[in-house]
Amino acid sequence: AQSIVQEVVVMFAAQLGKSETGNNWLGYIIDNEPGPVMIVQPTTDMAKRFSRQRIAPMLEETPALRRKVRDNRSRDDANTTLMKDFAGGVMVVSGANSAASLRSMPVRYLFLDEIDAYPQDVDGEGSPIVLAEKRTSTFARRKVLKVSTPTVKHLSRIEASYEQSTASKYFVPCPHCGESQTLDWGSKTPHGLKWQKEDDGTLKPGTVRYVCAHNGCEIEEHQKPDMLANGRWIDTRQSNRPGQLTGYHLNALYAPLGWVSWADLVQQF
Repeated sequence: AQSIVQEVVVMFAAQLGKSETGNNWLGYIIDNEPGPVMIVQPTTDMAKRFSRQRIAPMLEETPALRRKVRDNRSRDDANTTLMKDFAGGVMVVSGANSAASLRSMPVRYLFLDEIDAYPQDVDGEGSPIVLAEKRTSTFARRKVLKVSTPTVKHLSRIEASYEQSTASKYFVPCPHCGESQTLDWGSKTPHGLKWQKEDDGTLKPGTVRYVCAHNGCEIEEHQKPDMLANGRWIDTRQSNRPGQLTGYHLNALYAPLGWVSWADLVQQF
C-alpha cells in the first residue's frame, strides 16, 4: 500500500549515513516513482560539490539509474551539474542561500540536507525551508525528507522538526539480560557510557564500556554489532501530524564497529 507519510525527519550525529539515506531515496525515485525532485544543500557551492561527489557517481555506477538518466549537454556547466533529466522526471540541486533556485519549479519530492546549516533568511524572502516546501504544495502525494546533524540545543531546526514528529528512537537489546534500551551518554545516571581516567585526567585505555539501564550489565563495544542488528525503531510520542510526519534520531554511540569508537567519542568529549 502507498504510504501516507508526507515528511520524514532524520536527526543523526555526523557521519551516520544521513546523506546516503537521501541518496538511496533519490535512486528509488528515479527507478520506481519518477517525478520532479529538488535537493537543497546549505549553499550553491555545496550543491555543486554534492552533485559531483555524491549524485554523479551514484548515477554512473548504478546500471538501473544510468539507463534512465540522460546527460545534460548544455554549454552551461552549472546547469549540467545542478540539473539532471531522467525518464519521467527531473532533479534539481539548489543552494539554501539562493532564493531564485528555491523558486525554480514545483516538485513532488524534496530532500533538505543539513538544514541546521541553512541561513535564517535568504535574499530577504524568509526561511529557505519554507520557500522550498512551498514548491511541493501542488502535489497531494508529496514527500519531504529533512536531515541534519543537530547544532545548538533549542535553536536547532532539525531538533524542532523532530520534536513535532513521532520522535522514534532505536532500541537495542542488552547482550547479557536482553532488556531493550536506547544508547545514551548517561552522564548523570548510573547507566550509559562509562570509563576510568588516568592520574593526569586522560582516558585509561580499555576501560570504556556501556552500563545497561536495566540491570547494570557491562557491555563491551565488540558486542554492538549484534545489538544493532537486533534493534528496532520505537515511536516515543504522538506526531503533530499523525500518519504524515515521522522522525528518527541516532547519536554517535550507535556508529557501526570500525567507524568512530566509544573510546574516540570519550576522548573528543
